[in-house]
Amino acid sequence: MTDLTTKQALIADPQARSAALASAVANDPELQQLQRKLLLDQLSIKQALEFKVPESLPLILLRQQLLLTAQTQKKRFAGAIAMAASIAFVAGLTLNWFNYGYPQMTLGQHALAHVYHEAPYMDQMLAPQPLNQVNIKLASFGAELTNWPQDIVYANFCDFRGTRSLHLVMQTEHGLATVFVVPADNQLKFEHHFADQTYRGRSLALKTADLVVVSENDADLQQLPAKLQQQLKFI
Repeated sequence: MTDLTTKQALIADPQARSAALASAVANDPELQQLQRKLLLDQLSIKQALEFKVPESLPLILLRQQLLLTAQTQKKRFAGAIAMAASIAFVAGLTLNWFNYGYPQMTLGQHALAHVYHEAPYMDQMLAPQPLNQVNIKLASFGAELTNWPQDIVYANFCDFRGTRSLHLVMQTEHGLATVFVVPADNQLKFEHHFADQTYRGRSLALKTADLVVVSENDADLQQLPAKLQQQLKFI
């Protein structure tokens, strides 16, 4: 595909479900940046347009809303789009603060910051990720996941203080666990174990990358890192 065709395909399918599109995104930082923007904008617009009418609202107000003119509806839609853009802008500023606003942040602290930053919309982003497409993204780190039985429900590139990394979410027997694959030359201080009041994490220093596992469940941290260390092969 040409650059223009690839961008058009990504705009039509920000999840990059086809193998060809996933491969193109995995090898093009510009496309990765566009994909992140599209996914965040898509979610922000969806959140801005979703609202629940309070049960206590009088029926007459509901009828008045249904009788609004097409012109008024268009104005409301335009306002929702503006709100979505504002949400996306603020989210971008927040992530930039995580990346650069705290110079002494450790690898574990940065991982927790990512988890908290994406928590409000992560549930809506989860979708089964074929292992071959996950491996296309892992290949850019010289890695491959083999014979992996558990579902991977999110796979996307992210930024660890200027270092392109991979963010995975895996379904486990106990719920969901987050896994980051971060190149070993990252500028964050390594720590084997970390935790706060909600999450616990463990880091492994592998051949060419640091592997960071974050979960609310202690059992995940006892089992998942060992499984990944066995099944994640570096080429």
